[in-house]
Amino acid sequence: MHEIKIPKKVRVAGFPYSIRMGIEVDKELNSSDNWGKCSNLLRVIKLATVGVDVTAIQLSESFIHEVLHAINCVYGGDRLEERDIKALTAGLHQVFEQLGIRFIK
Repeated sequence: MHEIKIPKKVRVAGFPYSIRMGIEVDKELNSSDNWGKCSNLLRVIKLATVGVDVTAIQLSESFIHEVLHAINCVYGGDRLEERDIKALTAGLHQVFEQLGIRFIK
């Protein structure tokens, strides 16, 4: 498995999105039963790293999912529904796993 460290920032159409992980983010996301969250207004992606069912595979999938939310906002005008983002996430995650690519903390 080729493991790629999740960076502190990613750019979507040139806009920098900060990636936040850690104890405070874990508390926030676990209290709301989420593995991740994307704020397009603040350009921040938060990812849970510990909690119920947060495995290396789940973290990788959550990263892909939240980046897709950012892409949907910047390029798609938020036209995609959550079910569409989930479907794209599952498809991309499966392809990356098949290719031996996983995003890690």
